Amino acid sequence: MSASTTSPRTISSRVRWQLLGGDRFYIAARWGVFILLALIGTLLVKQPLWPFTLTMPPVLMLVWAYGLFNLLATLALFVSALSGLLNIAFVIDIIFISLFTYFGHDPRDLYYPLYLLPLVGAAFRLRPMSSLLAGVFAAAVYVSAYLLARIGPNNGPAPTEAVALLGLTLRAVALVCIPWLTSGLAERWTANNRLSVELAEQKQQDALSEANAYRDQMRSLYEVAYTLSTTMNYQSVLDATLVESRKLVPHQCALVLLSTGQPDELYVAASYGASDLDTQQRLQLGTGQIGQVLRSSDACLIDDVSQEPELAPIAALAQCHAACLVPLRAALRTYGLLLIASDRARAFNTEQLGMLTALANYAIIALHNAQLVYDLRQERSKLLSKEEEVRHQLARDLHDGPAQALAAITMNVEFIKRLLERDPKRVFNELDKLGQLAKRTTHEVRTMLFELRPLALETQGLDVTLRQYLERFQSNTTKIELESNEISVDLDTKVEGTLFNIIQEAINNALKYAKAEHIWVRLKQTPSALEVTVQDDGAGFDLQKVLESYEKRGSFGLLNIEERAKLIGGASEMMSAPGQGTTVRVTVPLI
Repeated sequence: MSASTTSPRTISSRVRWQLLGGDRFYIAARWGVFILLALIGTLLVKQPLWPFTLTMPPVLMLVWAYGLFNLLATLALFVSALSGLLNIAFVIDIIFISLFTYFGHDPRDLYYPLYLLPLVGAAFRLRPMSSLLAGVFAAAVYVSAYLLARIGPNNGPAPTEAVALLGLTLRAVALVCIPWLTSGLAERWTANNRLSVELAEQKQQDALSEANAYRDQMRSLYEVAYTLSTTMNYQSVLDATLVESRKLVPHQCALVLLSTGQPDELYVAASYGASDLDTQQRLQLGTGQIGQVLRSSDACLIDDVSQEPELAPIAALAQCHAACLVPLRAALRTYGLLLIASDRARAFNTEQLGMLTALANYAIIALHNAQLVYDLRQERSKLLSKEEEVRHQLARDLHDGPAQALAAITMNVEFIKRLLERDPKRVFNELDKLGQLAKRTTHEVRTMLFELRPLALETQGLDVTLRQYLERFQSNTTKIELESNEISVDLDTKVEGTLFNIIQEAINNALKYAKAEHIWVRLKQTPSALEVTVQDDGAGFDLQKVLESYEKRGSFGLLNIEERAKLIGGASEMMSAPGQGTTVRVTVPLI
């Protein structure tokens, strides 16, 4: 056994010593009484207490007897076999004090206050009724000792004066009442202390429960944030929001309502506890709580959601009462709301509403993240598709232009070699034709390089670059005119490059498909924007039909203009009709 191990016997002895704390204090007080009794006795009989003799007065012999009894009571603190003596010690004390009263023959009644120690000790040990009986016993013994001490042969007759009898009666009543009152008060105080301890323990338990609940809520919110932050699918975010909301707040029905894109109309994007028919409903906003929450962007509690006219199409809410409405809002824009409903009245409080608001904030951030990832993937797909389209277009242009021209030049060179042998006179004419073909080919190649990367944009600006570009079409049957006022603003190189690409694509589309006689390119600067317009007088087309069939066509150059305009923060406008030409207008803000 290790040195630190404590035996059960040692533990029980230690507990017993602690339980005897009141008795130990009582023994210490008894020794104080013993000293008082010794002083009073020696003063009354005017004899020393030491040495002990059998002939000394009874009062001094009682002092010695009381001292021996105190030794025995003190020994009972350490010997468990004598512990029963401690339970009746107060009775023996009363008897001793009464004997001192009898043998002391003190007219001043100096021994009377000493009754308080055993009676108060008994009061803390006994219940009020038992303490009352102890007080009656003490009063009876005291009165008997007091009277016997005064009617003895040497003391004369008992006191008969009314004042003396009244004083004796009052002292007797005090001896009866003191233990009874003390025991009653002690019991009340003990009960109060016990109740205070119980209340403190209950408060501690409540505080611990609240702390555990708060910890669980924070853990749930952390799990919500982690779950939503790792979910990149739009619908998965909504479904995860409803799953996590059930962990935070118990409920019977939950809906995520988002805007359909139409004014004051919502649809059910995700649901829990709702039927398939409910999820197909469209809700029209009015002046009810739903519309107020979306307009004010403040979460709120509803006492009876079944009475809301805006939610009447949702049959699952007909049996519900209390509800939480939390708007889904980000960047000053409200996308919809989260609705949590219960079939119990007043099922939710402001704390739960706050947790749902935190959940909604996590959800809207996750929705943004999912939307950004989706947009990024879409843009990546568009970039790859556009790159592939540019590759094909470049291959077609090279095949139809320079490649054909180089093949023709090669054939002409071979033809000229033969002419040198057969008909030298024709060689000079063929060389002239070959030179013109080479010049045209060089012009086409340079035009293609110019379209791919106009270096003039970086040094001379958009206006000059457009003039150089349009000069390459002077030999075309289609007349292209540039109308430009003074462009004083310095645009970013990327913005100028995008505008040039938009103009280039619009011109190419007009040349290839519109069969226009005139194309007008206009640049107009206003205090707040730069406006670029490309207009032709060609055949035009049905714009609505083109937009409807865009997915089937796979690619259409004019629609790429809108995407490019958005990339530089601008807006595009396209107007066309059969026989009325086409106008493309792009506006880029300067502020």
